[in-house]
Amino acid sequence: MQDKYWSLDSSGGIQANASKGPSSAHFTLEWLPEGSVAFKANNGKYVAAKKSGHLYANSDKIEDMEKFYFYLINRHTLVLKCEQGFVGYKSTASPKLECNKATYETIFIERDEKGICYFKGNNGKYWYANADGTISVDSEASSQGFYIELCEPSKLCIKTSNGNYVVAEKNGLFKVGGSDPESATTWEY
Repeated sequence: MQDKYWSLDSSGGIQANASKGPSSAHFTLEWLPEGSVAFKANNGKYVAAKKSGHLYANSDKIEDMEKFYFYLINRHTLVLKCEQGFVGYKSTASPKLECNKATYETIFIERDEKGICYFKGNNGKYWYANADGTISVDSEASSQGFYIELCEPSKLCIKTSNGNYVVAEKNGLFKVGGSDPESATTWEY
């Protein structure tokens, strides 16, 4: 089954048996507000995972069986970059993050259930969104989760568990913005 595409058969079943990318292998990826993702097949139906592990595209609406959770596999660290520069500490004395740095800071990822990730800094503390929206790396506990949304092969968006995206501002401010994915910053990783 190596190098095979998912393909939709006439019964709505999905098999990894297509050698090329036929129209039956086209799926739309839909990011959902709570961090999960749904796949819509070219028949207009959502893909559901049955208890047996089989995949079928025969659902008209998204419920628990149609939700999948995204994780970066085999990647326990991130380095984030935007148009302004790398994400790093504002200064050696400040735990606030900025996104206009010439050098990067390594961000450690801890996975949790249902797609939630906790980000940890080199100081051993966790990311936390302050009341003004800025993000600091000074929380002792992993209390604030984030979701990762893949945008392109090497770009992603970061969303808080409250549904707001992390954005970069021209002055290097690294903060939590609004819930509109169109205004979200895509981060190179």
